[in-house]
Amino acid sequence: MLQFELTSDFIINETLKPHVREDFRVAYPGKPLRYDEDSDSTIYPKIVATGSGNTVQEPAAVSILLGMTGTDKPNVVYIGTPFFDRDDKYNTGTKAFRDLGCQIERLMVAKNSTTPSFPEMRRIIVEWADLIVVSGGNSLFAMLRWRTTGLDQLIKEAALKGTVLCGGSAGCGCWFDSMQTDSLKPEACKLSEKVLAELSPEQRLDWSFVRISCMGFINAFCVPHIDTVGTNNVARVDIAKKMLLEAHFDPSYEAPVFGLGVDEKAVVAYEEGKITIISAGDRHDGLGPATCYILFVDGRNEVMVIPITPNTGEALTMEEMIERAMRSVEAVQSPMDLIVSQEVTDACAIRGSTFNTEMIDTLDDGAATSVQSMPNVGGALPIAASMDVLDEFISGMKERCLQSIVEVNDG
Repeated sequence: MLQFELTSDFIINETLKPHVREDFRVAYPGKPLRYDEDSDSTIYPKIVATGSGNTVQEPAAVSILLGMTGTDKPNVVYIGTPFFDRDDKYNTGTKAFRDLGCQIERLMVAKNSTTPSFPEMRRIIVEWADLIVVSGGNSLFAMLRWRTTGLDQLIKEAALKGTVLCGGSAGCGCWFDSMQTDSLKPEACKLSEKVLAELSPEQRLDWSFVRISCMGFINAFCVPHIDTVGTNNVARVDIAKKMLLEAHFDPSYEAPVFGLGVDEKAVVAYEEGKITIISAGDRHDGLGPATCYILFVDGRNEVMVIPITPNTGEALTMEEMIERAMRSVEAVQSPMDLIVSQEVTDACAIRGSTFNTEMIDTLDDGAATSVQSMPNVGGALPIAASMDVLDEFISGMKERCLQSIVEVNDG
């Protein structure tokens, strides 16, 4: 069973590159893990995913995790494969759970020499764990080792039993159908600090994000850290849009690909097939609360990035979130809304910023309730136009339109 193992703790990107397009799914994307026709009941995995690894330990995330597990002191299994089972990452990645007095088992499968027997892994993962925590780090390496050791199937078995799955960064994207990852950057190895010390500034920039398949529990292309710029100075959101367009025009995909971008301090709670978005802090740029975004290609072959209002307590399926996002774009692309959007953009420009109006948040009826915009430079994410500005311009545009009708009639 043990087929993939690294021979070096130093630069590994050339070793990983041939595996980028491999399929790591263990579930049919977005479908229940099990459906019982007799009882008409379904089993979905319970997942808590955050944009960065550290956010898993934020009070907001920990509270959700405890609620899902149903206990104040869950049995925690820490899987540090993406960080190559580094001791320092284990210590920082389990602090919140140690502070709670939780029992913690550390499952180390980055190397054959530390990988337990399959029965022992099953005892830990399936029979003992209430909560599985996956670290950040190198997602592609983790997917390869999990498949090699059979850990991926054990995690699925644990999910069927009701064990909660969680993680940030790599530990966020691994639960989705696919994810954006920086697994091929030169420092994405165990001796990352040593690599960075030896690389020139040019070499540090010489890498690209890639899209890889993951376990397939949530049917979306996940973009962790979407509010940040990679160490190659490329905004993650920009590459995510490019990746979506490539998938959109790829004939091998039978259905459209939709993305879910996750800010570093955002929390995705997935239970019974529905998603709730929670903000555990501010966006990376400090401009408003962290949140998540629906990404999709519209009818004009442009990628829309639509923010989701966090902390509403609302639980929606991925399909419902996509439908709502698409309705919001349809609303703003009507002639009246385009005029209003331009007026809001002009107002923001007067206040010292340059925007293109791309992000819209909507009510159930599809009417725009706020306009948020993506800055044209720097890769930072949206700044909200205030509601009073929006209301003022809507009222003004109505008056102008009525006046135009009067003038036409009089003429």
